[in-house]
Amino acid sequence: MAISQPGASQVYKRLLPLLLLMIHNLIAGETQAGPFSICPETDEQTRIYALCASAQCWTIDSVAYCKCDLRNGRNISTPYYYRESGQKKDVCDLLTQGIDNGFSVSTYAPPRQILKSYQADVEKLGPPMAIYTCDPKTDTNSLGAYSAQCDGGLCFLSTQGQAFPGLGKLDDNQLICSCPPKQNSTPFQIIGPWSCSPGEKNLMNRCCDRGFFKRYCGIHSITRTGTIIPVGAPVGIGRLLTKKLEGTALETNECFSSN
Repeated sequence: MAISQPGASQVYKRLLPLLLLMIHNLIAGETQAGPFSICPETDEQTRIYALCASAQCWTIDSVAYCKCDLRNGRNISTPYYYRESGQKKDVCDLLTQGIDNGFSVSTYAPPRQILKSYQADVEKLGPPMAIYTCDPKTDTNSLGAYSAQCDGGLCFLSTQGQAFPGLGKLDDNQLICSCPPKQNSTPFQIIGPWSCSPGEKNLMNRCCDRGFFKRYCGIHSITRTGTIIPVGAPVGIGRLLTKKLEGTALETNECFSSN
């Protein structure tokens, strides 16, 4: 079903201050926790990681448990530095340690399904998807909308192929990750369905799902056990992380909420 698309000038005017701040931080090579880590950093470290960017999550007691994908490849994350046996370590070491100890870590790489270059019939990763931009300010509720923030979330290898409340049966290459919910008072982005071919022109948002916007861009409470929320991130973070990881920005399918 087609949905109305806000004018470009309105969207960018609203998001410009946030985007400028994020670009400044990336140019400086820093987040609040320090420079990014791109894993693996050495040949001895694992390439296996959990990707939660497009996940949905089941909540209980203010914790979100998210249905993520186990992937193999280069990935990027906040470093999450720690010390063990007198040695300074980071998230790449944590990923490697997890392989033999039953856990993994949620980091990031761009999901192929959101890219305009995705070939669904060849890559067979599922249907194409898109980045949805949610704006809490368009909602009459001023408290903000919830999503899960999964970078650095710990994941449980024992959940592969198992069933989990609210999320159903997991595939063998899926696992559950524990992520903190975040209440967004500024625009944020989630990943959802794309009904057109990858890269197809999105006239009047005809490729986007109005029901998905309504359900996942306006979740204002997670006090009820079993509330389903999406994984989300501030506007532009995924694109900037992709550029830092891949060396170039990749074109993605995009959906904007209505005013």
